[in-house]
Amino acid sequence: MAKYELYDSIFEPICVINNDNEIIYYNHFFASFFKKSPRVLKKSPQLSSLFTGFDIEHFLEDIHDVKVGPEVEIFLDDQTFYHVVIKVIESENNEKVVCFNDISIEKNLYTKYRFQIEELKQIHNQIIQADKLSTIGEITATISHEISNPLTIASGNIELISVLLSGEELKEQGIINESINDTRDSIDRITKIVKGLKSFLHNKDSEKKFMSLEEIIEKSLTLLKLPIEQNQIELDFSPSTSSIVKVNPIEIEQVIINLITNAIHALTEAQTSSPKIEVTISSNDVCYLLTIKDNGPGIPKENQGKIFDSFFTTKEVGEGTGLGLSISSKIIDSYSGSLELLDSKSGCEFQITLPKMETTTFTDSELSTNHEFKKVLVIDNEPKILNLFTNFFAQGPITLIFASNAVEAKRILDGTDVDAIITDYDMPKVNGVEFAKDIIDLDIQVPTYIMSGVADRAKIESNKEVKGFIEKPFNKEDILNMLGIKNEEQD
Repeated sequence: MAKYELYDSIFEPICVINNDNEIIYYNHFFASFFKKSPRVLKKSPQLSSLFTGFDIEHFLEDIHDVKVGPEVEIFLDDQTFYHVVIKVIESENNEKVVCFNDISIEKNLYTKYRFQIEELKQIHNQIIQADKLSTIGEITATISHEISNPLTIASGNIELISVLLSGEELKEQGIINESINDTRDSIDRITKIVKGLKSFLHNKDSEKKFMSLEEIIEKSLTLLKLPIEQNQIELDFSPSTSSIVKVNPIEIEQVIINLITNAIHALTEAQTSSPKIEVTISSNDVCYLLTIKDNGPGIPKENQGKIFDSFFTTKEVGEGTGLGLSISSKIIDSYSGSLELLDSKSGCEFQITLPKMETTTFTDSELSTNHEFKKVLVIDNEPKILNLFTNFFAQGPITLIFASNAVEAKRILDGTDVDAIITDYDMPKVNGVEFAKDIIDLDIQVPTYIMSGVADRAKIESNKEVKGFIEKPFNKEDILNMLGIKNEEQD
Protein backbone atom coordinates (compact mmCIF):
# COMPACT_ATOMS: atom_id res chain seq x y z
CA MET A 1 0.00 0.00 0.00
CA ALA A 2 3.02 2.26 -0.36
CA LYS A 3 1.40 4.03 -3.31
CA TYR A 4 -1.33 5.32 -0.98
CA GLU A 5 1.00 6.65 1.75
CA LEU A 6 0.51 10.20 0.50
CA TYR A 7 -3.11 10.08 1.67
CA ASP A 8 -1.96 9.51 5.27
CA SER A 9 -0.77 13.12 5.44
CA ILE A 10 -4.12 14.57 4.33
CA PHE A 11 -6.41 15.86 7.06
CA GLU A 12 -9.60 14.52 5.51
CA PRO A 13 -11.23 11.05 5.58
CA ILE A 14 -10.05 9.18 2.49
CA CYS A 15 -10.44 5.60 1.35
CA VAL A 16 -9.75 3.60 -1.79
CA ILE A 17 -12.33 1.10 -3.03
CA ASN A 18 -12.20 -1.64 -5.65
CA ASN A 19 -14.64 -2.41 -8.43
CA ASP A 20 -17.02 -4.03 -5.90
CA ASN A 21 -16.97 -0.88 -3.76
CA GLU A 22 -15.00 -2.69 -1.04
CA ILE A 23 -12.54 -0.67 1.03
CA ILE A 24 -8.96 -1.70 0.21
CA TYR A 25 -7.25 1.27 1.86
CA TYR A 26 -8.14 3.99 4.37
CA ASN A 27 -6.16 6.72 6.09
CA HIS A 28 -6.10 7.50 9.80
CA PHE A 29 -8.73 10.23 9.56
CA PHE A 30 -11.12 7.91 7.76
CA ALA A 31 -11.05 5.40 10.65
CA SER A 32 -11.58 8.07 13.32
CA PHE A 33 -14.24 9.86 11.27
CA PHE A 34 -16.37 6.71 10.88
CA LYS A 35 -15.46 5.43 14.37
CA LYS A 36 -14.34 2.05 13.05
CA SER A 37 -11.44 0.04 14.41
CA PRO A 38 -8.66 -1.20 12.07
CA ARG A 39 -9.87 -4.74 12.79
CA VAL A 40 -13.21 -3.97 11.16
CA LEU A 41 -11.81 -1.99 8.26
CA LYS A 42 -9.18 -4.61 7.41
CA LYS A 43 -12.02 -7.00 6.53
CA SER A 44 -12.64 -4.81 3.46
CA PRO A 45 -16.27 -3.97 4.14
CA GLN A 46 -18.32 -2.25 1.47
CA LEU A 47 -18.28 1.52 1.81
CA SER A 48 -22.10 1.60 1.93
CA SER A 49 -22.09 -0.46 5.16
CA LEU A 50 -20.47 2.37 7.14
CA PHE A 51 -23.31 4.89 6.95
CA THR A 52 -26.89 5.56 5.82
CA GLY A 53 -28.77 8.58 4.50
CA PHE A 54 -27.13 8.71 1.07
CA ASP A 55 -27.12 6.14 -1.74
CA ILE A 56 -23.38 5.89 -2.23
CA GLU A 57 -23.70 2.79 -4.44
CA HIS A 58 -25.72 4.74 -7.01
CA PHE A 59 -23.40 7.73 -6.73
CA LEU A 60 -20.33 5.58 -7.51
CA GLU A 61 -21.76 4.56 -10.87
CA ASP A 62 -20.56 6.25 -14.07
CA ILE A 63 -17.42 7.87 -12.69
CA HIS A 64 -15.38 9.69 -15.34
CA ASP A 65 -12.14 11.08 -13.90
CA VAL A 66 -13.69 13.17 -11.06
CA LYS A 67 -17.20 13.37 -9.62
CA VAL A 68 -18.28 15.76 -6.86
CA GLY A 69 -21.57 15.13 -5.08
CA PRO A 70 -24.05 17.53 -3.51
CA GLU A 71 -24.06 18.50 0.16
CA VAL A 72 -25.65 15.54 2.01
CA GLU A 73 -26.26 14.19 5.51
CA ILE A 74 -24.85 10.77 6.42
CA PHE A 75 -25.67 8.82 9.58
CA LEU A 76 -23.35 6.40 11.43
CA ASP A 77 -24.42 3.33 13.42
CA ASP A 78 -24.55 5.33 16.66
CA GLN A 79 -26.86 7.90 14.99
CA THR A 80 -24.07 10.46 14.78
CA PHE A 81 -24.52 12.45 11.60
CA TYR A 82 -22.28 14.61 9.45
CA HIS A 83 -22.83 17.11 6.67
CA VAL A 84 -20.41 16.13 3.91
CA VAL A 85 -19.52 16.67 0.28
CA ILE A 86 -18.25 13.45 -1.30
CA LYS A 87 -15.59 13.56 -4.02
CA VAL A 88 -14.60 10.51 -6.09
CA ILE A 89 -11.49 10.24 -8.29
CA GLU A 90 -11.09 7.40 -10.75
CA SER A 91 -7.76 5.63 -10.26
CA GLU A 92 -5.89 2.81 -11.98
CA ASN A 93 -7.11 -0.81 -12.04
CA ASN A 94 -10.78 0.30 -11.70
CA GLU A 95 -10.02 1.62 -8.21
CA LYS A 96 -11.66 4.77 -6.90
CA VAL A 97 -10.39 7.27 -4.34
CA VAL A 98 -13.24 8.56 -2.17
CA CYS A 99 -12.80 11.72 -0.09
CA PHE A 100 -15.32 12.96 2.51
CA ASN A 101 -15.19 16.73 2.97
CA ASP A 102 -16.74 17.34 6.42
CA ILE A 103 -18.64 20.65 6.39
CA SER A 104 -20.60 20.01 9.60
CA ILE A 105 -19.05 22.96 11.45
CA GLU A 106 -19.77 25.34 8.58
CA LYS A 107 -23.30 23.97 8.32
CA ASN A 108 -23.93 24.40 12.04
CA LEU A 109 -22.59 27.94 11.94
CA TYR A 110 -24.79 28.68 8.94
CA THR A 111 -27.83 27.27 10.76
CA LYS A 112 -27.00 29.29 13.87
CA TYR A 113 -26.67 32.53 11.93
CA ARG A 114 -29.78 31.75 9.89
CA PHE A 115 -31.79 31.42 13.11
CA GLN A 116 -30.30 34.70 14.35
CA ILE A 117 -31.21 36.42 11.09
CA GLU A 118 -34.75 35.04 11.32
CA GLU A 119 -34.98 36.38 14.87
CA LEU A 120 -33.83 39.80 13.69
CA LYS A 121 -36.39 39.68 10.88
CA GLN A 122 -39.13 38.95 13.40
CA ILE A 123 -38.06 41.92 15.53
CA HIS A 124 -37.91 44.09 12.42
CA ASN A 125 -41.41 42.96 11.40
CA GLN A 126 -42.70 43.82 14.87
CA ILE A 127 -41.29 47.34 14.54
CA ILE A 128 -42.84 47.68 11.08
CA GLN A 129 -46.17 46.46 12.46
CA ALA A 130 -45.99 49.05 15.24
CA ASP A 131 -45.38 51.78 12.69
CA LYS A 132 -48.34 50.52 10.66
CA LEU A 133 -50.52 50.98 13.74
CA SER A 134 -49.18 54.49 14.14
CA THR A 135 -49.91 55.29 10.49
CA ILE A 136 -53.39 53.80 10.77
CA GLY A 137 -53.99 55.99 13.81
CA GLU A 138 -53.07 59.11 11.84
CA ILE A 139 -55.51 58.42 9.02
CA THR A 140 -58.34 56.87 11.07
CA ALA A 141 -60.07 60.22 11.65
CA THR A 142 -60.24 61.02 7.94
CA ILE A 143 -61.17 57.45 7.01
CA SER A 144 -64.02 57.48 9.54
CA HIS A 145 -65.36 60.62 7.85
CA GLU A 146 -65.06 58.85 4.47
CA ILE A 147 -67.11 55.95 5.83
CA SER A 148 -69.69 58.16 7.54
CA ASN A 149 -70.79 59.68 4.21
CA PRO A 150 -71.94 56.41 2.57
CA LEU A 151 -73.38 55.30 5.91
CA THR A 152 -75.54 58.44 6.01
CA ILE A 153 -76.67 57.81 2.43
CA ALA A 154 -77.49 54.16 3.18
CA SER A 155 -79.34 55.04 6.38
CA GLY A 156 -81.39 57.77 4.67
CA ASN A 157 -82.30 55.51 1.77
CA ILE A 158 -83.42 52.72 4.09
CA GLU A 159 -85.65 55.19 5.96
CA LEU A 160 -87.09 56.44 2.66
CA ILE A 161 -87.79 52.88 1.48
CA SER A 162 -89.49 52.13 4.80
CA VAL A 163 -91.81 55.13 4.40
CA LEU A 164 -92.65 54.25 0.81
CA LEU A 165 -93.35 50.61 1.65
CA SER A 166 -95.73 51.63 4.45
CA GLY A 167 -98.14 53.20 1.94
CA GLU A 168 -101.19 51.42 0.70
CA GLU A 169 -99.97 51.31 -2.91
CA LEU A 170 -96.47 50.98 -4.29
CA LYS A 171 -96.60 53.93 -6.66
CA GLU A 172 -92.99 54.94 -6.22
CA GLN A 173 -91.30 51.79 -7.53
CA GLY A 174 -88.66 53.80 -9.42
CA ILE A 175 -87.65 55.75 -6.30
CA ILE A 176 -87.44 52.51 -4.31
CA ASN A 177 -85.18 50.87 -6.91
CA GLU A 178 -82.94 53.95 -7.03
CA SER A 179 -82.70 54.02 -3.23
CA ILE A 180 -81.79 50.32 -3.13
CA ASN A 181 -79.04 50.87 -5.74
CA ASP A 182 -77.65 53.87 -3.82
CA THR A 183 -77.61 51.81 -0.62
CA ARG A 184 -75.82 48.95 -2.34
CA ASP A 185 -73.21 51.34 -3.80
CA SER A 186 -72.64 52.92 -0.39
CA ILE A 187 -72.12 49.53 1.28
CA ASP A 188 -69.71 48.48 -1.50
CA ARG A 189 -67.76 51.69 -0.93
CA ILE A 190 -67.48 51.02 2.80
CA THR A 191 -66.40 47.43 2.14
CA LYS A 192 -63.66 48.61 -0.22
CA ILE A 193 -62.30 51.07 2.36
CA VAL A 194 -62.34 48.49 5.17
CA LYS A 195 -60.64 45.85 2.99
CA GLY A 196 -57.93 48.34 2.08
CA LEU A 197 -57.26 49.09 5.75
CA LYS A 198 -57.27 45.39 6.70
CA SER A 199 -54.79 44.44 3.99
CA PHE A 200 -52.53 47.33 4.99
CA LEU A 201 -52.64 46.43 8.68
CA HIS A 202 -52.43 42.65 8.31
CA ASN A 203 -48.96 41.13 8.52
CA LYS A 204 -49.75 37.73 7.01
CA ASP A 205 -48.65 38.54 3.46
CA SER A 206 -44.90 38.54 3.98
CA GLU A 207 -43.91 36.86 0.72
CA LYS A 208 -42.72 38.68 -2.36
CA LYS A 209 -44.69 38.41 -5.57
CA PHE A 210 -44.74 40.07 -8.96
CA MET A 211 -46.82 43.24 -8.96
CA SER A 212 -47.38 46.30 -11.10
CA LEU A 213 -45.76 49.26 -9.34
CA GLU A 214 -48.50 51.50 -10.78
CA GLU A 215 -51.17 49.29 -9.21
CA ILE A 216 -49.48 49.50 -5.79
CA ILE A 217 -49.35 53.29 -6.02
CA GLU A 218 -53.01 53.57 -7.05
CA LYS A 219 -54.08 51.38 -4.12
CA SER A 220 -52.04 53.56 -1.74
CA LEU A 221 -53.60 56.73 -3.15
CA THR A 222 -57.08 55.25 -2.63
CA LEU A 223 -56.42 55.15 1.13
CA LEU A 224 -55.26 58.77 1.05
CA LYS A 225 -57.98 60.09 -1.25
CA LEU A 226 -59.93 61.91 1.47
CA PRO A 227 -57.08 63.90 3.14
CA ILE A 228 -55.83 64.89 -0.32
CA GLU A 229 -59.27 66.15 -1.35
CA GLN A 230 -60.06 67.76 2.04
CA ASN A 231 -56.85 69.81 1.89
CA GLN A 232 -57.46 70.68 -1.77
CA ILE A 233 -54.13 69.23 -2.82
CA GLU A 234 -53.56 68.69 -6.54
CA LEU A 235 -52.32 65.14 -7.20
CA ASP A 236 -50.39 64.47 -10.40
CA PHE A 237 -50.01 60.74 -11.20
CA SER A 238 -50.60 59.58 -14.77
CA PRO A 239 -49.04 56.16 -15.37
CA SER A 240 -48.69 55.10 -19.00
CA THR A 241 -46.87 51.77 -18.71
CA SER A 242 -46.68 48.78 -16.38
CA SER A 243 -43.56 48.56 -14.24
CA ILE A 244 -43.33 45.04 -12.83
CA VAL A 245 -41.41 44.49 -9.59
CA LYS A 246 -41.04 41.53 -7.24
CA VAL A 247 -42.02 42.84 -3.81
CA ASN A 248 -44.31 42.45 -0.84
CA PRO A 249 -46.99 44.95 -1.97
CA ILE A 250 -48.10 45.70 1.60
CA GLU A 251 -44.59 46.87 2.52
CA ILE A 252 -44.27 49.10 -0.55
CA GLU A 253 -47.74 50.54 0.13
CA GLN A 254 -46.59 51.41 3.65
CA VAL A 255 -43.58 53.31 2.29
CA ILE A 256 -45.63 55.23 -0.29
CA ILE A 257 -48.37 56.08 2.23
CA ASN A 258 -45.75 57.30 4.70
CA LEU A 259 -44.06 59.59 2.15
CA ILE A 260 -47.31 61.03 0.80
CA THR A 261 -48.76 61.48 4.32
CA ASN A 262 -45.61 63.42 5.28
CA ALA A 263 -46.09 65.58 2.18
CA ILE A 264 -49.75 66.24 3.08
CA HIS A 265 -48.78 67.28 6.62
CA ALA A 266 -46.02 69.58 5.34
CA LEU A 267 -48.29 71.28 2.81
CA THR A 268 -51.17 71.80 5.26
CA GLU A 269 -49.01 72.98 8.16
CA ALA A 270 -47.24 75.51 5.92
CA GLN A 271 -50.57 76.54 4.33
CA THR A 272 -48.89 76.29 0.93
CA SER A 273 -50.62 78.18 -1.84
CA SER A 274 -51.85 75.81 -4.62
CA PRO A 275 -50.47 72.70 -2.86
CA LYS A 276 -49.38 69.92 -5.21
CA ILE A 277 -47.95 66.40 -4.98
CA GLU A 278 -46.35 64.76 -8.03
CA VAL A 279 -45.76 61.00 -8.31
CA THR A 280 -43.69 59.83 -11.29
CA ILE A 281 -42.07 56.59 -12.45
CA SER A 282 -39.00 56.40 -14.68
CA SER A 283 -36.41 53.69 -15.31
CA ASN A 284 -32.91 52.83 -16.40
CA ASP A 285 -31.47 49.48 -17.53
CA VAL A 286 -31.74 47.79 -14.13
CA CYS A 287 -34.00 49.88 -11.86
CA TYR A 288 -37.32 51.69 -11.59
CA LEU A 289 -37.20 55.18 -10.08
CA LEU A 290 -40.32 56.26 -8.15
CA THR A 291 -40.29 59.95 -7.26
CA ILE A 292 -42.66 61.68 -4.83
CA LYS A 293 -42.38 65.47 -4.87
CA ASP A 294 -44.32 68.30 -3.23
CA ASN A 295 -44.15 72.09 -3.49
CA GLY A 296 -44.14 72.67 0.28
CA PRO A 297 -41.49 74.36 2.44
CA GLY A 298 -39.00 71.47 2.13
CA ILE A 299 -36.73 70.09 4.84
CA PRO A 300 -34.28 72.46 6.57
CA LYS A 301 -30.62 71.81 5.76
CA GLU A 302 -29.78 71.08 9.41
CA ASN A 303 -32.32 68.22 9.47
CA GLN A 304 -31.66 66.60 6.09
CA GLY A 305 -28.89 64.35 7.42
CA LYS A 306 -31.06 63.10 10.31
CA ILE A 307 -34.42 62.31 8.73
CA PHE A 308 -33.66 58.59 8.26
CA ASP A 309 -32.47 58.18 11.86
CA SER A 310 -34.76 56.16 14.14
CA PHE A 311 -36.96 58.29 16.43
CA PHE A 312 -35.96 61.57 14.79
CA THR A 313 -39.02 63.78 14.34
CA THR A 314 -39.79 67.49 14.11
CA LYS A 315 -43.33 66.96 15.41
CA GLU A 316 -44.51 67.58 18.94
CA VAL A 317 -44.26 64.78 21.52
CA GLY A 318 -47.09 62.32 20.97
CA GLU A 319 -47.73 63.44 17.37
CA GLY A 320 -45.05 61.40 15.60
CA THR A 321 -42.99 58.27 16.30
CA GLY A 322 -39.92 59.28 14.32
CA LEU A 323 -39.88 55.78 12.83
CA GLY A 324 -41.67 56.32 9.52
CA LEU A 325 -38.73 57.26 7.28
CA SER A 326 -36.31 54.97 9.16
CA ILE A 327 -38.53 51.93 8.62
CA SER A 328 -39.35 52.96 5.06
CA SER A 329 -35.63 53.13 4.28
CA LYS A 330 -35.02 49.69 5.77
CA ILE A 331 -37.92 48.21 3.80
CA ILE A 332 -36.51 49.50 0.50
CA ASP A 333 -32.99 48.39 1.50
CA SER A 334 -34.33 44.84 1.93
CA TYR A 335 -35.13 44.83 -1.81
CA SER A 336 -31.56 45.93 -2.69
CA GLY A 337 -33.01 49.34 -3.48
CA SER A 338 -32.66 52.78 -1.92
CA LEU A 339 -34.73 55.63 -0.49
CA GLU A 340 -33.11 59.05 -0.91
CA LEU A 341 -33.91 62.69 -0.31
CA LEU A 342 -33.00 64.50 -3.53
CA ASP A 343 -31.70 68.03 -3.83
CA SER A 344 -34.59 70.23 -4.85
CA LYS A 345 -34.80 73.96 -5.48
CA SER A 346 -38.25 74.03 -3.90
CA GLY A 347 -40.37 71.67 -1.86
CA CYS A 348 -39.33 68.16 -0.91
CA GLU A 349 -38.46 65.31 -3.28
CA PHE A 350 -37.93 61.66 -2.34
CA GLN A 351 -36.80 58.96 -4.75
CA ILE A 352 -37.35 55.21 -4.31
CA THR A 353 -35.13 52.95 -6.39
CA LEU A 354 -36.30 49.36 -6.91
CA PRO A 355 -34.58 46.69 -9.03
CA LYS A 356 -36.44 45.59 -12.14
CA MET A 357 -37.86 42.10 -11.86
CA GLU A 358 -35.36 40.65 -14.35
CA THR A 359 -32.48 41.94 -12.20
CA THR A 360 -33.99 40.41 -9.06
CA THR A 361 -34.81 37.04 -10.60
CA PHE A 362 -31.44 36.83 -12.39
CA THR A 363 -29.69 37.32 -9.04
CA ASP A 364 -31.97 34.77 -7.35
CA SER A 365 -31.19 32.18 -10.02
CA GLU A 366 -27.45 32.73 -9.71
CA LEU A 367 -27.72 32.21 -5.94
CA SER A 368 -29.69 28.98 -6.36
CA THR A 369 -27.94 26.15 -4.51
CA ASN A 370 -29.33 23.40 -6.73
CA HIS A 371 -27.42 23.58 -10.00
CA GLU A 372 -29.07 20.41 -11.25
CA PHE A 373 -32.23 22.39 -12.06
CA LYS A 374 -32.75 23.48 -15.64
CA LYS A 375 -32.61 27.25 -16.02
CA VAL A 376 -35.63 28.62 -17.90
CA LEU A 377 -36.21 32.22 -19.02
CA VAL A 378 -39.91 33.18 -18.87
CA ILE A 379 -41.04 36.32 -20.72
CA ASP A 380 -44.45 37.84 -19.96
CA ASN A 381 -45.72 41.28 -18.92
CA GLU A 382 -48.64 39.90 -16.88
CA PRO A 383 -47.78 39.64 -13.14
CA LYS A 384 -50.38 36.90 -12.56
CA ILE A 385 -48.66 34.60 -15.08
CA LEU A 386 -45.25 35.26 -13.53
CA ASN A 387 -46.60 34.50 -10.05
CA LEU A 388 -48.17 31.31 -11.41
CA PHE A 389 -44.77 30.10 -12.66
CA THR A 390 -43.18 31.04 -9.33
CA ASN A 391 -45.75 29.03 -7.36
CA PHE A 392 -45.45 26.04 -9.69
CA PHE A 393 -41.67 25.77 -9.44
CA ALA A 394 -40.77 27.15 -6.00
CA GLN A 395 -39.28 23.72 -5.15
CA GLY A 396 -37.97 22.82 -8.62
CA PRO A 397 -37.35 21.00 -10.84
CA ILE A 398 -36.49 24.15 -12.85
CA THR A 399 -34.92 27.47 -11.91
CA LEU A 400 -36.69 30.52 -13.33
CA ILE A 401 -35.48 33.87 -14.64
CA PHE A 402 -38.13 36.43 -15.64
CA ALA A 403 -38.33 39.31 -18.11
CA SER A 404 -41.29 41.48 -19.11
CA ASN A 405 -40.30 42.20 -22.71
CA ALA A 406 -37.92 41.24 -25.50
CA VAL A 407 -35.36 43.97 -24.80
CA GLU A 408 -34.91 42.91 -21.18
CA ALA A 409 -34.82 39.24 -22.19
CA LYS A 410 -31.99 39.86 -24.67
CA ARG A 411 -30.08 41.73 -21.99
CA ILE A 412 -30.36 38.67 -19.72
CA LEU A 413 -29.26 36.31 -22.51
CA ASP A 414 -26.16 38.44 -23.02
CA GLY A 415 -25.11 37.74 -19.43
CA THR A 416 -26.14 34.15 -18.72
CA ASP A 417 -26.86 30.80 -20.33
CA VAL A 418 -30.33 29.30 -20.11
CA ASP A 419 -31.62 25.86 -21.09
CA ALA A 420 -34.97 27.00 -22.49
CA ILE A 421 -37.12 30.07 -23.14
CA ILE A 422 -40.89 30.30 -22.64
CA THR A 423 -42.30 33.53 -24.03
CA ASP A 424 -45.77 34.98 -24.34
CA TYR A 425 -46.84 35.47 -27.94
CA ASP A 426 -48.50 38.87 -27.39
CA MET A 427 -45.61 41.08 -26.31
CA PRO A 428 -45.24 44.84 -26.94
CA LYS A 429 -43.31 45.76 -30.12
CA VAL A 430 -41.98 42.21 -30.73
CA ASN A 431 -44.17 39.12 -30.55
CA GLY A 432 -42.97 35.70 -29.38
CA VAL A 433 -42.25 34.29 -32.85
CA GLU A 434 -40.33 37.40 -33.89
CA PHE A 435 -38.31 37.15 -30.68
CA ALA A 436 -37.45 33.49 -31.42
CA LYS A 437 -36.17 34.53 -34.86
CA ASP A 438 -34.21 37.47 -33.41
CA ILE A 439 -32.22 35.37 -30.95
CA ILE A 440 -31.30 32.86 -33.65
CA ASP A 441 -29.96 35.78 -35.70
CA LEU A 442 -27.90 36.69 -32.61
CA ASP A 443 -26.53 33.10 -32.64
CA ILE A 444 -28.27 32.21 -29.37
CA GLN A 445 -29.12 28.52 -29.75
CA VAL A 446 -31.78 28.04 -27.06
CA PRO A 447 -35.09 26.19 -27.64
CA THR A 448 -37.94 28.70 -27.54
CA TYR A 449 -41.53 27.82 -26.58
CA ILE A 450 -44.56 30.05 -27.13
CA MET A 451 -47.51 30.45 -24.74
CA SER A 452 -50.78 32.10 -25.68
CA GLY A 453 -54.52 31.98 -25.05
CA VAL A 454 -55.61 33.39 -28.40
CA ALA A 455 -52.93 32.73 -31.02
CA ASP A 456 -53.31 30.10 -33.76
CA ARG A 457 -51.38 27.05 -32.52
CA ALA A 458 -50.83 25.52 -35.97
CA LYS A 459 -49.60 28.82 -37.40
CA ILE A 460 -47.10 29.31 -34.57
CA GLU A 461 -45.81 25.74 -34.63
CA SER A 462 -45.20 26.02 -38.38
CA ASN A 463 -42.25 28.30 -37.61
CA LYS A 464 -39.04 26.28 -37.43
CA GLU A 465 -37.65 28.69 -34.83
CA VAL A 466 -40.37 27.63 -32.36
CA LYS A 467 -39.71 24.45 -30.38
CA GLY A 468 -43.23 24.07 -28.97
CA PHE A 469 -46.50 25.74 -27.98
CA ILE A 470 -48.54 25.77 -24.77
CA GLU A 471 -52.07 27.11 -24.58
CA LYS A 472 -53.29 29.24 -21.68
CA PRO A 473 -54.60 28.30 -19.18
CA PHE A 474 -52.07 25.59 -18.33
CA ASN A 475 -50.88 23.68 -15.26
CA LYS A 476 -47.48 22.65 -13.96
CA GLU A 477 -47.61 19.26 -15.67
CA ASP A 478 -48.30 20.90 -19.04
CA ILE A 479 -45.13 23.00 -18.73
CA LEU A 480 -42.96 20.04 -17.68
CA ASN A 481 -44.31 17.89 -20.51
CA MET A 482 -43.59 20.65 -23.02
CA LEU A 483 -40.00 20.92 -21.72
CA GLY A 484 -39.59 17.15 -21.65
CA ILE A 485 -38.92 17.06 -17.90
CA LYS A 486 -40.13 14.23 -15.69
CA ASN A 487 -42.23 15.31 -12.70
CA GLU A 488 -40.57 13.56 -9.75
CA GLU A 489 -43.51 14.47 -7.47
CA GLN A 490 -45.70 11.95 -9.28
CA ASP A 491 -43.29 9.02 -8.83
